[in-house]
Amino acid sequence: MHNHIPTEQDWEGYQDDIDARYAYEYFFGKTIYELTEEFRQSVIERADELRFMPVRPFRYYIFALSHFIMEDNYLENEADMAIDCLFTLVLEKLNEYPENILPVMERLLPSLQFMADNVERYNISEEIYGSVPNRLQTILQRYRMLQH
Repeated sequence: MHNHIPTEQDWEGYQDDIDARYAYEYFFGKTIYELTEEFRQSVIERADELRFMPVRPFRYYIFALSHFIMEDNYLENEADMAIDCLFTLVLEKLNEYPENILPVMERLLPSLQFMADNVERYNISEEIYGSVPNRLQTILQRYRMLQH
């Protein structure tokens, strides 16, 4: 498990990718809690930057997005967007780079389950974002398949 703030060594190779460099500028040296304002200003952009991080920073900072949602730090009417970003990112990683996310899935699942169980609390439009419980089931199916 990766519980410390990612070091310069953890970010190794970020200089070679323009998107990873951009993520480094926003995230490097910050705790999960220090990123609340960054996510509040633009949850879509910050979530997108998670896609391009080296593996160790990703495994740490995915919890910044989860924490941002679970602690109700989003702006009014942006919870649905934040949850969509998280669920999309998790499924994308499971499908494209499972080795990057599998080691942290057990820690992520309780938050994902809570969000799926509380769609009304987050005022998520199924017409726009689809069924969050169904999306969770898709994530769980993919996760189980990868475990075998």
